[in-house]
Amino acid sequence: MAASDLPNTTTSMPPSVLYNNIWQQFGPILERYNMEFCTIPLTFDLQMNPFRYRKTNVPEPMFLVHAVMALAGHHVKSPSTDDHHYTALKLLRESINASGNVEDGCSMLDAIMILFSFDETQSTLGYWSTHLKGAYGLIEACGGIEAWTTSARADAQIGLLLWWDAITSLLSRENCVFPYAYVEAILSNPDNRKWNFFDLCGCPHSVVTLLMQVVRLSAEKRQSSSMRYVTFDTTMVAQIEQALESWHHISPAALAFGSEEDIQKDQDCMHCSEAWRHGLLLYIYRVFRWKPGSPIPTHVVRWARVVVDHVVACRDESMVARQALLPLFFAGCEQRDRSIRQKIVQFCSVWNDRTRYQMFGSTIPLLEEVWAEQEAKGFENVWWGHVVDRKHTVYIRGQPLIKVDRAAGLLPCLRNQACTLVFQALHSSMHKQARNILLLRIKRTESISKFALSNKNPARKSSVLIHDCKAVCVLTVEQSLSGP
Repeated sequence: MAASDLPNTTTSMPPSVLYNNIWQQFGPILERYNMEFCTIPLTFDLQMNPFRYRKTNVPEPMFLVHAVMALAGHHVKSPSTDDHHYTALKLLRESINASGNVEDGCSMLDAIMILFSFDETQSTLGYWSTHLKGAYGLIEACGGIEAWTTSARADAQIGLLLWWDAITSLLSRENCVFPYAYVEAILSNPDNRKWNFFDLCGCPHSVVTLLMQVVRLSAEKRQSSSMRYVTFDTTMVAQIEQALESWHHISPAALAFGSEEDIQKDQDCMHCSEAWRHGLLLYIYRVFRWKPGSPIPTHVVRWARVVVDHVVACRDESMVARQALLPLFFAGCEQRDRSIRQKIVQFCSVWNDRTRYQMFGSTIPLLEEVWAEQEAKGFENVWWGHVVDRKHTVYIRGQPLIKVDRAAGLLPCLRNQACTLVFQALHSSMHKQARNILLLRIKRTESISKFALSNKNPARKSSVLIHDCKAVCVLTVEQSLSGP
């Protein structure tokens, strides 16, 4: 056969697609992200939406593009979501190490915000502490809060970071990542800002102010409980409690001349605000007042029912009700009535499907675990803190292997001092049948790895590669980690 008779395999290959710019390659999904997906975490969309992708970035930071594509990919169930997520983390880490000015920092902070939101789509447990510490370090490296709050968008982003910091600390009863000076700066002069906390997270400014104080007090209370000669002073707690009990929603004066929709919107805001107010009262009782074995006062049961009633009173088409997930969780842990419990489960399930944020769905097994333990040990002997704390400590042979640093990042507490691994783990329990997934960081190389430890046979040596949105490598961990 002559050479000219051979098939031309080169010309038969499909040509690769060449793009002139990022928008030509990813334009449709980036547009949809800006129009739809970036508004989901917020109560109402804002002009300076902290999650919106800014087209003005030239050239486009690829870590930010991949972060957006990861979050958008989750919503459209794209098979490339994992790749985009890993690439975003990798490029962001490289960029943070190579830059130190505010202009570059703005894009990095954008990416951190989006990656935080991405983790919320996966579970109630995530790399919260890691993201928050990264954001705080970035802000400090680029001039501190004074250099950032001149931008309304960056100001709103810091406000949301402080909210996330407070919420994760509220659950863990540990110290916040951001110093209180940041909180004081953001809470000052609310009327001069182009955003407000309710639009960001569904909690009014005055209640947020009280919540920020409760967070610090709960950390102090937990620390003092381990000190023999320290007695926690509840004076400030009583003052906050009194302020919450006397708080009431104030409708805007312009509402008298507003439309029917304005009235409906104001009612939704009132219901969500009341849910947060009563949820904080429930929190204060359990963290500062409750003693194991003591009967639950009737007013606590009433507060719990009030939270549920306010949440379900919000209109179905409104996005407001979903912002009250945490107070609804606190209320659910105080409910014994099965019909009310079922209503809470249904709420979480509906919003899990509507938003595609798995923090709603993963709240269900957490509630069910609290309820099951209450039925087994007695309602007066169990509270949500027992279950949450247990979720954030990994046990091998009944002994704590690592203890939690805030709500996600785990600090080493290894019994084998020769071990060179520093665990930074996520304990995932999105469904009853889900396995416990641990994400590990190798201290010497700082590379992200993944290790899945089977619940069924924890003594078995495991080496498992799992493709999901949280890690990329394989790590073999021997049973000897639990040795003396």
